[in-house]
Amino acid sequence: MKTSHHHPSRALSQDELEKRRVSASKYFNAKSNYWIGNKLGVSREAVGQWKRKWEKEGIKGLKQGKYGRISKLTQSQEKTIQKDILKGAEKCGYSGDFWTLGRITDYIKKKTGIAYRDRSIWHALERFGFSCQVPERRARERDEKAIRAWTATTWSAVKKGA
Repeated sequence: MKTSHHHPSRALSQDELEKRRVSASKYFNAKSNYWIGNKLGVSREAVGQWKRKWEKEGIKGLKQGKYGRISKLTQSQEKTIQKDILKGAEKCGYSGDFWTLGRITDYIKKKTGIAYRDRSIWHALERFGFSCQVPERRARERDEKAIRAWTATTWSAVKKGA
């Protein structure tokens, strides 16, 4: 029974995908790609790709590698940008001490000459250990002491009368 609306491979971790590729290797010399595909729940084309990789590189070819695009930034550039983000937007020349995706892409372009798009910079931010969040909006005039006092006195009376 399917538990996900995604393709079955999407539900597997990189380690599980690697185990599946390696387990296919024991059948490469004895069984057809169609049979292996049915057994492991993949297409015969996928099995064919694995087999060609296995023939060229052996089991090593089926092992986990790096996935996705290689970063445009070097590791030292990433560390510098990460430190600068932590210093705050104002220290990096922006008014208001908050970062937006647009500001980060602009700052990376100024600092390194490497252009990202706003919609894709969050991948780099995730690598840096940051997450995209909307700041909590609070009025400047907000008086925490008055709020606590009101909650303790007036709110309980309002609640009783409701």
